[in-house]
Amino acid sequence: MKKQIFCVLMFASLASCRWYDYDNRNTDISYSEGSHYYSMKAHFNKNKTRKVDNYMDERIGDRSNMSFVNTRIAGQIALDDHTIFYIKKYPGFLEIKFDKGENSYESYQRIKAMCQGIKEVIAR
Repeated sequence: MKKQIFCVLMFASLASCRWYDYDNRNTDISYSEGSHYYSMKAHFNKNKTRKVDNYMDERIGDRSNMSFVNTRIAGQIALDDHTIFYIKKYPGFLEIKFDKGENSYESYQRIKAMCQGIKEVIAR
């Protein structure tokens, strides 16, 4: 019984990750992952919005002839490679929700890598 509780607690701690920039107190990024979904939510300095937008263009926008620069979005997006995800974004905020069941493993890897890379973009 103790082993099962330990395994559940270990999984719960690994399934959710949060990064907080103590030097720049208005930055907060959280990642969450389950067997059917992956999500990221980020609050950051509005001055870094252009860098985040450009990074998203490089990672997923260019191949679908789409730009995230100077956009406010709240809805589901379908890319040319058939990747579908929910995005909510405005200056200083980004949220992405990705359903693994609706997408290929390659799409999942691409979106997850982009979300992880956003942390580096914001930290610069």
